[in-house]
Amino acid sequence: MKSYKSLSLLPYLFFLCSISFAQPSLTKHVVLIGIDGLSSEGLQYSNTPILNKLISQGVISLKTRGAMPSVSAPNWASILSGAGPEQHGVTSNNWSLSNHGIEPTAKDEDGYFPSIFTLIRKQMPNAITAMFYDWGWLGTFVNKKYINKEQLVQGNVMITSIALNYLKKEKPLYTFIYYGYPDEVGHSKGFGTPAYFQAVADIDTEIGKIIDGIKDMGLAQSTTILITSDHGGIGFGHGGESMIELEVPWIICGPGIKKNTILETPNDLTNTSPTIARLLGLKIPAEWIGKSVNEVLGTKAAASKSTQYTAKPWSSLAEGSFPGPQQIELSTTATNSEIFYTLDGSTPGTASKKYSYPFTISNNCTLKAVSISGSNSSQVITRTYTFLQGVKSATLSNQPSQKYPGLEVSGLFDGLIGSSNYTNKQWMGFEGDDFEVTVDRGEVKPLNTLGIYVLQMPVSWIFLPAAVEYYASDEGQSYKLLTTFYPAETDDIRLDGPVMLARNFENTSTRYIRIKATNIGTCPVTHPGEGKKAWLFVSEVEIE
Repeated sequence: MKSYKSLSLLPYLFFLCSISFAQPSLTKHVVLIGIDGLSSEGLQYSNTPILNKLISQGVISLKTRGAMPSVSAPNWASILSGAGPEQHGVTSNNWSLSNHGIEPTAKDEDGYFPSIFTLIRKQMPNAITAMFYDWGWLGTFVNKKYINKEQLVQGNVMITSIALNYLKKEKPLYTFIYYGYPDEVGHSKGFGTPAYFQAVADIDTEIGKIIDGIKDMGLAQSTTILITSDHGGIGFGHGGESMIELEVPWIICGPGIKKNTILETPNDLTNTSPTIARLLGLKIPAEWIGKSVNEVLGTKAAASKSTQYTAKPWSSLAEGSFPGPQQIELSTTATNSEIFYTLDGSTPGTASKKYSYPFTISNNCTLKAVSISGSNSSQVITRTYTFLQGVKSATLSNQPSQKYPGLEVSGLFDGLIGSSNYTNKQWMGFEGDDFEVTVDRGEVKPLNTLGIYVLQMPVSWIFLPAAVEYYASDEGQSYKLLTTFYPAETDDIRLDGPVMLARNFENTSTRYIRIKATNIGTCPVTHPGEGKKAWLFVSEVEIE
């Protein structure tokens, strides 16, 4: 009999363990600010006095990771829904309620995965919520009927103005304000460019207006501000596997939140809504896999340290391979800080060389640099520089697309081959154009092998060249054709991924080399992009 009673309690005990009970609320209002395309590095290299002040009044994580793939829709869904793509089912920017592959693990009566808006409406029916944004897709994956006010707005200044007016009038419990401008500039002008950093600075100004508005309303002491992003970017895009695309800042400040603290524990964007739910005293549903980041709470002793956030240094020279001496300039947006660096790969500190003025390198080295302000240190940057052996200079006849610039011409000789992901920084892409590089070896030397690494990925409109021509010259004026390689005639080339197109030579010596890979021009018949410009991707040149 005792055994029977004990077993009968198991379902009940399992139920108790599978839900998260509500706890007392810690704040009266939450404002979530989303900045699309802002990487942790992008924050540190931009002029952001408002964000820096908020960081000093709260907690920052510079190592928060987004979901894969590193594109917007899956990550904003994860931010607002406390779960990853495997749970909410949003796997690309093309997702819609009527057109998707992965079914969500849980649905409301209209087929949507439960978001933070759903949670608030179900548990606090009278609470007011709002959402202001300038990217239309954001309104597709959340059930709008649970939001009191949602509005698609164009322009940063207008978003701020409309949001502030609503905050002043209704004083909502929860407000989501989204700015897409940095991502737009990243795609058009390049991530990590002066224009991109200025776009981040512009959003910092808008956030300052929001903070001032909240103060003017008398709500500063009862409002929690949480600021984060969906992904970073590299070149003119994102969606790859680099850390600069994956890691984003995660900033929180408000009542009950620690001050001037760096969160050291691993963090994930799926933790955003669970943390907001905890602050508002809501029960966290079982289908959310994210967890509340309790380490940010003032009463929680955890792996965080009370230290001043210090932006890491910036190097004027991107890592890569170079034919001759290069000058490096270091700088930082951190105020009242000094930069220390090493060139032997060792960890820099106050005992290392202090940066005072630009310096020149001419030998292989690993630069590590850190910004130090008092007892506070930034993240360490690492840049590896190599100098080309056997190559005096190299020039391209056609420049690659700005979307896929590679690592300039020197990157063709750094020994690093691009991966199967075409967004990998090693690849330079040519849309409809040919690839042609001319190399000066400095003197006449034996030549045994010539080759180039190209990418084949027809599904992404990336094709092998129609032909590869190899030339040689002793004086750099007239070139002799050594051989022509036709990839289509080769049987052992795999369908997708990097491909080496090489030829061996006997009894050949030369100083100058020219390699020309001819783009097929347009996507072939029967291809979905038939008649449109084809892409040719190159990552490495091999000379032996």
